[in-house]
This record gives sequence, C-alpha cells and structure tokens, in this order.
Amino acid sequence: MAEIDPLLARQLRRLGIEDLGEPPDKETWHKVVARISEHYRHVADDRNLLTRSLDLSTNEMGALHRQLLAERDRLRSVVVAIGDALTIFHDAASSQVEPSRPIEVGSTISTAKRRFASKLSELFSLSSAAPGGATQPAGGQAAGQDAAGASGSDEAINEVRVQLVALGDRLVQLLYDTAEKASLKKQLEVARAVQQMLVPSEDVIERPSLRLASHFQPAAECGGDWWTFHDLPDGRLLTVVGDVTGHGISSAIITGAAKAACDVVRTFARETISPAQLLRVMNCSIFEAGQQKFLMTCAACIFDPAAGSLTLANAGHPFPYLVRNNAIRQLAAQGEPLGAASSAEYTSSTIALEGGDALLWFTDGVTECENESSEQFTEKRLRSLFQSVAACAPEEARDAIVAAVSRFRGERSLDDDVTLVVARVR
Repeated sequence: MAEIDPLLARQLRRLGIEDLGEPPDKETWHKVVARISEHYRHVADDRNLLTRSLDLSTNEMGALHRQLLAERDRLRSVVVAIGDALTIFHDAASSQVEPSRPIEVGSTISTAKRRFASKLSELFSLSSAAPGGATQPAGGQAAGQDAAGASGSDEAINEVRVQLVALGDRLVQLLYDTAEKASLKKQLEVARAVQQMLVPSEDVIERPSLRLASHFQPAAECGGDWWTFHDLPDGRLLTVVGDVTGHGISSAIITGAAKAACDVVRTFARETISPAQLLRVMNCSIFEAGQQKFLMTCAACIFDPAAGSLTLANAGHPFPYLVRNNAIRQLAAQGEPLGAASSAEYTSSTIALEGGDALLWFTDGVTECENESSEQFTEKRLRSLFQSVAACAPEEARDAIVAAVSRFRGERSLDDDVTLVVARVR
C-alpha cells in the first residue's frame, strides 16, 4: 500500500481507523466521506475567495494604472503648455525689430497674450476630462479613492493654472519693460549722437595767437556739459563752456537750446558781439526751454589777439584759471545761472594777456569728481595740478589733468559730466 499523507492518517485515527489494512464499518466510512467532502468544500471556498480577491486586485490595479496614465498625460500637457507659453513670449520679444514704435509693441504683446490664453484653454479642457470618463473599478471604496485622487489632481491642475496666469502677467510686464528700455536706449543713442555734434570734433584747435585742447566725457549716454568755439571777425575767437543741471536727455535738450541761441547771436551780431550780450540772449532761450526746471552755468570769453586781451562774462560758472609766470589766479566775474529768471543782467570784464599765459576752463564735474572713499577732487588739487603743467603744450596739460582725475576716481563711475578746455597764448 502506498504511503498515506500524515494529515490524512491523523484524520483517520480521529475517526477510530487504526488499521488501514481492513475496511471500516459502514458508519465509520460515512464519517470519512463526510470529512473528505467538508474538506473539498473548504478548498473550493478558499479558491473562490482567492479568485475574487485576484479579480478585485486586478481591477484596482487597472484603475490605478489608468489614473497614473491620465496624470502623466495631464502633467505632460502642463509642461507642454509652459514650454509653449515661454516660446510665445520669446517670439514676441524677439520680434521687436523696432521697439521705439509703441503701437507695434502693444499689438505684438496683445497677440502673445491671446495665444497664451488659447494654450491655457487647451489645458483647462484637458483637466476637465477627468479619469472618471474611463471604466470605473468595482467596489464603492475603490471608486471613492479614485474620486479623491481625481479631486487632488484637479486641485494640483488649478494651482498650475494660477501659476501659469501669474507667469503670463510677469512675462507681459517684462515685455513692456524691455520694449520701454529699448526705446529709451534708442532715444539716448540719438540724443548722444546729436550732443556729440554740439561739441567741437577737433582734438586741438590751432590759431595764430592761441592754441586750445579740450576734453569732454559725459557721465551718462548723454550729458549736460557743453562747450564750443567760433571764429569772429578780426581774428577774434569766441569760447563758451556751459553746464546744465543734471544729465540725460532733458539736459542734452537744454544744451541744444543753448547752442542754437549762441549760433543766432554770433550770426547776427558778429561785429558787435560781447560775452555779456551773448549770455543775456542765452538766458532768455534757456528760461523758455527749461521753464525754470533746468539751469545752466556758463562762462563766455572772447580772445582778441590784436588787443592782446580776453573779455569774459560769467553766469554762475566756476571761474577760469590763468597761469602767468608760474603764478595762478582766478578770472572772477559775477552773474546768476542761465534760466533762473526771464531777464538777467551780465557784465563783461576785460583783462590783458601776455605770451606764454595759460588758461583753463572746466565744469564742476572735474572738481566734484569723487573717489571710492567719496572724497572730492576739489579745486585745490586742480589749481595745484594746472599750475604744475601750465608750461606744457595745451594737449599735454589736458592729458595730465585727465589722467590725474582718472587715477583719483579709480573704479568709481562718473557722477557728473567732465569737461575742460586748456589754452595757451603765443
């Protein structure tokens, strides 16, 4: 007889069957059959339970898989929408070939906003198509969990919507700011180009009895400093050095008004022009143009080689320096800044010049230039420096002063425009 399973052997012993070689009685046999039948029923029940559990798990796993696929697709849509938004606004920004035309800028930005809104609408439609449209898993608990997951996903998508809208607003503002800055930069470039035309392009001005060298350096794209010279009848030479309060486009406009007024006076009063008369006309022009919001200090001089003299008038400008025989002094003349009042009186004074005399005109951007310790260059330094280089050629003296100011300033940027004119009498 084949070996019997130990579990079956124990069950038979419980039923009183000790000798497996003899068949049991009828009653015992019925008990055996009943016990075996009961065992089969338990096995069948366990198998059915396992099958139901496997089916339920399979359905739940399928639902979770579908939900994950839907979340993946929605997150992919979010990423694509963000990328499309950035592309839209990048294209809008890069298409500003002429940023100084605000109508075209506004039209381009409006188009970008509409395209961005369209992309958001596509994202909204994707998020509204929740996984509930797919086959729902069996069982109320699984359905509740799926609904809870969908609700959480919708909240996440809504948060993304808010962030995308905020991103769009920031990008739109960035576009406007970029266009405005580009437009302002273009205007500054034009203003600077115009202002460069207002100052002499010649590095050194040579005349029979006088030699001049100048330096002009604006603190911004365009500044408020300005200087010019003009030949007058009988070999006379007019020089004008001015400084408008502040720097930038507005200051550059005032320098243009000053230049225009100066040109009008020298054109119509070439024979009788005087520095005081010139300042009076310039004052009226700057008063009208600046409306008392902008003032200009100015020093006007006429060199007369025949008389060996210099006639000057001053409108609140730093006094020029004269060095003769290694002694330095200021050429003082009083007068209020141009543009402070509708009418102002200026007086001309005349001094005699000698061969070898050196003259220096400058703006306060030189003396008030600060180093990294906020210490100013001061007129004392400038006076001492000019006195030490006055015997040099004007261009050498100019270069020495510019180099000294640059060394003193170091890495600090200019706070004001710097202009200086050096002259030497022959």
